[in-house]
Amino acid sequence: MPDKYVEKSFLYLVALSLLLHVGLFALIILYPQAKPVLRQEPIMIDLEDIPDLRQAPMPTDSRREVRRQAEQPRRVPREMAPRGDRERDRIASLPPVAKPIPSRPAVPYQAAPQPRRGEGVGPSATNGRTGEIPVREAPRGGGILKPRASAEAPELAQLMPSAQRLAKIEESYRKKYRDDVADGDTKFLDTDDIQFGSFLRRFENAIYGVWRYPQEAARLGIEGVTPVKITFNRSGVIVKYEILQSSGSRILDDEVLRTLRMVGPVGPFPRGYDRDEFHLIAFFQYGIVRGASRSLR
Repeated sequence: MPDKYVEKSFLYLVALSLLLHVGLFALIILYPQAKPVLRQEPIMIDLEDIPDLRQAPMPTDSRREVRRQAEQPRRVPREMAPRGDRERDRIASLPPVAKPIPSRPAVPYQAAPQPRRGEGVGPSATNGRTGEIPVREAPRGGGILKPRASAEAPELAQLMPSAQRLAKIEESYRKKYRDDVADGDTKFLDTDDIQFGSFLRRFENAIYGVWRYPQEAARLGIEGVTPVKITFNRSGVIVKYEILQSSGSRILDDEVLRTLRMVGPVGPFPRGYDRDEFHLIAFFQYGIVRGASRSLR
């Protein structure tokens, strides 16, 4: 009986010892080994190779005096600004407008006193004024080269205004139609507008694609501003246009009407605009600046 008890206890101890050895062996194998830390070796820098900036020699060229050449008259080539990429900036070169030749004033004719009957005309009377030619009296009325003024023809100052006058005319039109713009469904042409900027930019590009300066008006030097009120539907189609005031030249006004007839749809209204129609007041400006130029404002 005691021998069996000793034998069982010995077997238990052997089994426990085997379990401990197996567990210790597995722990050694499965436990990750710590990676060795690689330290970077210090880099030695030789400070003797670095040049001293304070002792660097100054450049000798800066000490030399600049030689100034004598002032001589020289002709500088004239600079010309490049032409713009947009259609409004392209300027068509045209022959210069011929200035009318001023007519010379007619010299009044003074009739010489006729001699009485019976009195002879002496040689001193005929040869008193040597080398003078009697001047014929000019016919009454306008001269041959002077055109007759027509009551229906516009004034020359209205057909050929200056750049400052064109700006004043446009500004007066803006003040005149400012009340119409205040309603909300009418605007001036402003491509930087927050709501209608994209719509007006498409309309402007469509206008410059078909708008031309009439050759006859450009040759005669006719300028002017034509204000137009344009009505669009929700599809961007022009349904109505009206010239608010003539520019003073029928040639310029007809070209504006022709341009508006050729413009197609420019696209729908912005999303925030819920009305069925939109009205636009635009100014078609014709000017002669080194040629014929057009400006839509």
